[in-house]
Amino acid sequence: MNQIPVMPQYPMPMAQQSVPQQPNCNAVKIDIHNPQASTGMIPQSQYAPMTSPIYNYSQAPVYDYPQAQQPIYYYPQSPVVQTPVSQQPAVQVPQQAVCPSCKPVEAQAPIEQIKPASVETTPSEVAQAPVIQQQNINAPEQAKVAQDVPAPKVSEPEVVSPESLKPQLDINEFITRLANPDFEGQASAMEEIANMVKENPEKATDLVDTKVFDALNNIVSFDSSKLEGPSQAQVDARQKIMEGKEVTEEEKTLANTITPKEQAERNKSYALFTIAIMDKLYADEVAKLSNQTVPLTELPEASTMVNQLKDNPNPMVRSSAIEALSYIQKPEYKQDLTTLFTVAKNDKDAGVAQAANAALDKLAQV
Repeated sequence: MNQIPVMPQYPMPMAQQSVPQQPNCNAVKIDIHNPQASTGMIPQSQYAPMTSPIYNYSQAPVYDYPQAQQPIYYYPQSPVVQTPVSQQPAVQVPQQAVCPSCKPVEAQAPIEQIKPASVETTPSEVAQAPVIQQQNINAPEQAKVAQDVPAPKVSEPEVVSPESLKPQLDINEFITRLANPDFEGQASAMEEIANMVKENPEKATDLVDTKVFDALNNIVSFDSSKLEGPSQAQVDARQKIMEGKEVTEEEKTLANTITPKEQAERNKSYALFTIAIMDKLYADEVAKLSNQTVPLTELPEASTMVNQLKDNPNPMVRSSAIEALSYIQKPEYKQDLTTLFTVAKNDKDAGVAQAANAALDKLAQV
């Protein structure tokens, strides 16, 4: 009895399982089109009896991979480069690589869920987002506070009269003090001028002014003949003191009392010394600036000193004139001063003659 061979239970063809057409990009290509089984009798001598299916394999599709529209190429151990969110396309990573030696790659969350906070929104999102004006949120409260706070009172500016600025050196003040009829005030002003020339000559140059020299000349030419002079008792007391005789306290006080006439004559001597000091300062400044020497006859009030040496009846004033001229001596003035001192050495007053001889000795050393 001939046996009909049992046909194996082949799986349903791929075309009948509603599987999308697979791309022909694999290493093995299987293409089965319309398989058919023959119902004819096959001679028994050609085939051995079959007791089991010819092919025994699992009933599953041959290839189980995602049904992508485009072929996916896999490269083992290739680094994953992340592009910025705004430029990275949305690609789903498969759960398992084809290469057996590759480690499975964990699936990443969709890009839409990993959007960082710093990523700028798209124009559509900006259009849909509500616009909030933050500066107007507290506008009602600010307006209320502004109404509650009273406006500051604007006080009118106080008008202050400008103070008169005084110069560093007030020449008018010195002129006023020199013209003061108080003889002690005159002496104090001249003493201050002499100290200023000695200690701060740069500041004292402001006093080299015609008005200052005129005030000094007025002191020298002041007529003191009508003023009260020393009494005979004062003259006797002073004579005793000069001779070294014993004097009482009353005589000593009387001898030390200076009369107005004596104060005026003393100030004439002070004025001559002050003129000499100012003339020397003036000549030094001119020589420093222009490298020239001012002639003796062109010094301010130099003629006053010469006239007092010749004509003043008071020997004390004549001696003061000699000492003043000797103070301003220069090599350029040597000839003129020698003539003056030679004439003064023949003065009838011994004190004046002695002063002239001392000035000639000093001039010889120039």
